[in-house]
Amino acid sequence: MEIKQKVGLRIKELRALKNLSQEEVANTAEMERSFMTHIESGRRNISIETLQRILTALEISFQEFFNSKEFLKP
Repeated sequence: MEIKQKVGLRIKELRALKNLSQEEVANTAEMERSFMTHIESGRRNISIETLQRILTALEISFQEFFNSKEFLKP
């Protein structure tokens, strides 16, 4: 699995755990909902700044985000 797919799935997982819609996260992160759809499906490569805005919207740190089995595998 490509890194952009792993990032997208992790964002989707965390968003679902917080019971937030794509639109809610996108609005807070100041982006279009359709862009969130592309990110979560692994179709868009995002910048670190965009990831930071999403993580802020999800109220999660980079450390918490990457502390997941998907990113801990060698």
